[in-house]
Amino acid sequence: MTDTCILFFIKYPNLGNVKTRLAKVIGEDVATSLYRHFVQDMLKGFEKVESQLRICYAPCGTDDPEKDFKSWLGPQYEYREQVGDDIGARMKHAMQAAFDEGFQRVIIIGSDIPDFPPELITKAFLDLDMQDAALGPSYDGGYYLIGFRKDTFIPEVFDDIPWSTRDVYRATLLKLQEADLELIRLPDWNDVDTIWDLNLLLRTNRNSSFRKSSTYAILREHAKLIREFDVDLPSHCRLDD
Repeated sequence: MTDTCILFFIKYPNLGNVKTRLAKVIGEDVATSLYRHFVQDMLKGFEKVESQLRICYAPCGTDDPEKDFKSWLGPQYEYREQVGDDIGARMKHAMQAAFDEGFQRVIIIGSDIPDFPPELITKAFLDLDMQDAALGPSYDGGYYLIGFRKDTFIPEVFDDIPWSTRDVYRATLLKLQEADLELIRLPDWNDVDTIWDLNLLLRTNRNSSFRKSSTYAILREHAKLIREFDVDLPSHCRLDD
């Protein structure tokens, strides 16, 4: 699928720059290490998806940010700096640029869902042949994935959204409905930002292939602390203890 592109939105894992809510409980060193492994595990998953991949990195205040990201993740990827004053403007710019460069189906995905199955990305790309847009809601009221075909893309879907609130998904869904677009709704997923999210990541993957990931190895190291924040699992992903 050479006419498709994954836009992978990430940050540079400096101490204090990533997973700040998580760091308040488990410490900045562990939180930063976890984020590094989130990104690296997701990149391994993307290798299973027949699509172009573009790493869209947030500005990190260094003299040569692309060099820093290449030193971390390797020179084999295509890197683009995010452009815009907020996350909505940055996503709109990145997606519009990809369409302008000739891609026909484009998906933006965040870096806080290390256990997300790459097979669902492949399915979303295939479904975009027949439907207009794809959206993956997260448990916190936001979304972890959004995608369009070139002929159905509406840039205004990123405008006037209450970012960083529980109303992001709802406001985005309303814009898609007002545009009368046929929507692919992906499964709800756990966007890992807090210690409770981390607890959920640990508990729901005890019997999954994600146990082999580098992220899960860190979770096991800190399982005692993480389990101090046990919460009831959502009914659709509850496991027997």
